[in-house]
Amino acid sequence: MLHRILENGHLQIVIPFAYRRISARKRIIVPRGQIDSQEPLALGLARAFRWQKFIDEGKFKNIHELAKAIGRDETAIAKIMRLRMLSPTVIHRILTGDIPRKLTLQTLNHGIPDLWSDQEKLWLKEPTENEGQQPKDQA
Repeated sequence: MLHRILENGHLQIVIPFAYRRISARKRIIVPRGQIDSQEPLALGLARAFRWQKFIDEGKFKNIHELAKAIGRDETAIAKIMRLRMLSPTVIHRILTGDIPRKLTLQTLNHGIPDLWSDQEKLWLKEPTENEGQQPKDQA
């Protein structure tokens, strides 16, 4: 996976992958060692933005048509497409593999806060040494 900052300040991310037909279904195949423990999140993000691009370009009118064309359930596609609502900081951390273990695709399927700052507090905040401990009584 390659990334670089463009002159306009945008982050360009390139994830090498190929499509292969396996059991009459297209599968995304990534080179070994390119994406490891973050594979489900990184691939989910790639799919979410690609599918949105298909809709934006008019290849499909909506999620219903997209789901029918690729042979997947509308609900599953909608869950993956919600990943587009993640903050740029969260997306960057996912793609660089620098995220806490508590941030998983399953976690994100339970809901994504609307505010980017809330997402970052929820998933990227590093616990402090005393976090979660009761304050000591001062007598």
